[in-house]
Amino acid sequence: MSILMQIQDFVQEYAETISDVIELDVTIVNEECIRVAGTGPHKESLWQKVPHGSFYRSVLQSGKPGIIEDMKTAFSCSNCALSGLCKELATIAFPLFLSDLPIGIIGISAFSENQKSKLINTSPELWSFLKHMSNLLESKLLLLEQNQYLQDRVKEAVIAVNHQDAFGKILGGDIRFREVLEKARQVAPGTSTVLIRGESGTGKEMLARAIHCESRRQGLFIAIDCASIPENLLESELFGYEAGAFTGANPKGKPGKIELAQGGTVFLDEIGDMSHALQPKLLRVLQERVIDRIGGKKSVAVDVRIIAATNCNLESAIATGEFREDLYYRLNVIPLYLPPLRSRNVDIPLYVHHFIIKYNRILYKDIRRVEAPLMKWMKEYHWPGNIRQLENVIEYMVNMCTDSTLSFKELPEQFHLNNNTEIDSDNLTLAEYLEDYEKKLLSERISIGITTEAKSKIASQLGISLATLYRKLDKYKLNH
Repeated sequence: MSILMQIQDFVQEYAETISDVIELDVTIVNEECIRVAGTGPHKESLWQKVPHGSFYRSVLQSGKPGIIEDMKTAFSCSNCALSGLCKELATIAFPLFLSDLPIGIIGISAFSENQKSKLINTSPELWSFLKHMSNLLESKLLLLEQNQYLQDRVKEAVIAVNHQDAFGKILGGDIRFREVLEKARQVAPGTSTVLIRGESGTGKEMLARAIHCESRRQGLFIAIDCASIPENLLESELFGYEAGAFTGANPKGKPGKIELAQGGTVFLDEIGDMSHALQPKLLRVLQERVIDRIGGKKSVAVDVRIIAATNCNLESAIATGEFREDLYYRLNVIPLYLPPLRSRNVDIPLYVHHFIIKYNRILYKDIRRVEAPLMKWMKEYHWPGNIRQLENVIEYMVNMCTDSTLSFKELPEQFHLNNNTEIDSDNLTLAEYLEDYEKKLLSERISIGITTEAKSKIASQLGISLATLYRKLDKYKLNH
């Protein structure tokens, strides 16, 4: 849900206040082009999307304000889905920003000739007024965002207090995995930079949080995904900016995430995807412990610990010139490598049962066991998405399961299309082989709607009692 929708009552009150002051109708549209507030005729279309091809959509896309003095003849309205049917005679649209990202439009509309004349004759003043009001709204939204941020950090602090032995909460019994955790525990109290490497889904951020929780640092743990933030915004996110640093910037300036983590830890995930242009600035943080805000004249001293993570081959990136060698050595002070799940399949049953317990609680299920052939397959599957993929699969299976045992039939469909799901009978134990054979035999003989008399005959042919047959049908979930 967009932030404007989350505070719709405030936004509607805001629009009505502006309308009362300027005596023109006002509307506010979010980044999804949904009208979230409006006065006058705009009230009739609240929660509806503005038409395709409309002027507001073009302003939102360009991020630049605009004015139409005659909606009937304006070229900007020629492609609108409501062209020729629109009740508006003239309009001014001004984009709304939050932390440099467009979040909507605030518009002033004229629905009568008197309103149209007023809008046109006072457009310079209205333009300036809208700019001022959009800045005020952004300040309000930033305050709300910061309050939510603080609430999240308080929750994080409570969790940290309640889980003092952070490493003890990380599951895994594989010897190499425990060695990595022990090394991480040993370096946690220090300040040295840590580089965690491993495939996606192996738990790099969880390990980083454990290092922070076991450290003596009193500041926040702030995670930044270098791959998910556009390159042109990552610099301001990391280092912040001064007032007036660029067009659309917060007039009060904004501290970056590194500065907000003062006394704490900054976790830079996917560091291998950081642009070459930003790498020297991060190197300066590591070498001199200072940051330079965009547009700033003075460096700001910072006391933060950097923990970076990547699934990239940084050595290859250095060879191709994509990653700085000097930054690599600054980051790689304490190297930690998390092995993929396929190389420590001894831990898979541990994770499977952990996730079953978790999703039993969330989904109100009562799953108590996993069929032996399925568990064997899980231990042999290569899990390219590692622990994250395994958890997703277990969550799906718990949703689909209708009794107390997970079996192959609950696996997501894509696994049934993969030959890896076939049971390798050569590697089964005798008990597992007999169990698999017994299940196949019964499934072939027991058809849907079979009568009790027919079941009694099958039991006699197999040399077992009818009660034993029923127990086996229950065991293999073959009751029809």
